[in-house]
Amino acid sequence: MTAFRILLLLMLCLAEPTGAAPAVRWTQCDAARPSLCRRVMPEQLALDMPRTTLSAIVTVPPDSIHEPLAVDIDAMASVEIRWNGVPIGRNGVPGPDRASEVPGRFSFSAPVPPSLVRAGENRVTITLSAHHLWLPVAQPIHRLAIGPPLDADAYTLRHYLPTLATLALPLGVLLLLCALLIAGRIGKPALLPMAILAVVVVQGLLEVSKVVLPYTYPWQLARLVVLAGLTAIAGLLLVLLACRLVLPLRARAATVLTAAAMLTACLFVSGPDRQALAMFGIALIAAMSLAMPAAMRGERKAIALAAMAVALAAWAWQVGPNFLDVGYYLTAAGAAVVLGLATVLRPVQVIERRLSIAMTEPAVTLRDGACRHILAPSQIVFLKAADDYCTVHMADGRQIMVTMTLKAILSLLPAGFLRIHRSHAINMAHLSGMRPGPSGRVVHLADGTTLPVGRTYAAALSRGIAETAGTPSSLPDPSLSAGSVLRR
Repeated sequence: MTAFRILLLLMLCLAEPTGAAPAVRWTQCDAARPSLCRRVMPEQLALDMPRTTLSAIVTVPPDSIHEPLAVDIDAMASVEIRWNGVPIGRNGVPGPDRASEVPGRFSFSAPVPPSLVRAGENRVTITLSAHHLWLPVAQPIHRLAIGPPLDADAYTLRHYLPTLATLALPLGVLLLLCALLIAGRIGKPALLPMAILAVVVVQGLLEVSKVVLPYTYPWQLARLVVLAGLTAIAGLLLVLLACRLVLPLRARAATVLTAAAMLTACLFVSGPDRQALAMFGIALIAAMSLAMPAAMRGERKAIALAAMAVALAAWAWQVGPNFLDVGYYLTAAGAAVVLGLATVLRPVQVIERRLSIAMTEPAVTLRDGACRHILAPSQIVFLKAADDYCTVHMADGRQIMVTMTLKAILSLLPAGFLRIHRSHAINMAHLSGMRPGPSGRVVHLADGTTLPVGRTYAAALSRGIAETAGTPSSLPDPSLSAGSVLRR
């Protein structure tokens, strides 16, 4: 489809007829016993019979007999439509079995010839078959309406306009990050956010491909399955990112448990749309669960992550499967803007800091199995211990895991590093404040991190603050912050 065609469809979206549609009640009759009929909602039918026939009486007032009418249907099925017994449109070829059925497109509109419309009652009959569905679908009929004619392509494009509008932001930020990565301005820590953006961009392109690719309903089902799979991948990458931020040593276990929960949900939830929403919700719950312990300790990153996961989960629950058409991409666009700004504003500072450090201070070498990390001590903000491992938090945002104990690392670092807890040690140069907390004192670091102070380490920390501030060695008042001590 050319750019001109897309522009024309955009104009049609704004000029779509808005006439009132006749009220329609649909009836399904048994093929073996035509007298046995029942009222049905088309959107609730499973289409599990060889052929399903729906009929309805459409009442047209005498003064509206000349107004155009059409029968519009979005369904994973082949369709034949009759108006007062006369065929007016066919989407594919319905048949009693797979061999005799020709699959139709998902969206179809059949205009009613004016000569067939009569004042008063008109009978419309729709025959459907769905033998080419290769997975069970909870709602094969998505929409069935009778009213003013609609352009099926324009209707589809109007539905995906929010996705088209927001897709440019993640795509633009992804291209920017790729350029910065190639230029050496950002490092490997950016690869995980870039992977999430790449998955979202591919999802968005596949989402709007329906506008330009007229595929049949079996391919529509394949499209939905792939979209659900990409949603699961994005969710797992989000869990990995959450682990990197708050619990790096549990990344593998958290990812495996989240994937198992997603697979379990797919067994109990039918339909690719609902399955995708369930898997995304599970990923949000996992991210929130990972962040909560650190959030309870007052870590800002964890608080932000938990709040975001709760807000997104509530939004998705309220909107339902349609969240994946609009809200999902709006969220990705907002996250892409934040990530792009953070990346653009920080790389030059990081490189300049590294160059100046390399000229003025000796580096320290920390091991991670067979690997070695050569780090500038002044760029280490704090260290976090977990069993026989340690996570080194750097000023440029990196989190480096090493297979060394906290005690062993401190023995290699120069003066200025102080243990404040059995699991934490800080670089005093990055200390910005200290205050009483709900369960003892806490320290604030220059990057916004808040860490607890163990009771047995409080006196040493007070002496360290006093020495850093150049005050006498007597202990300062614990109610004073580090900032106030340093200003004395």
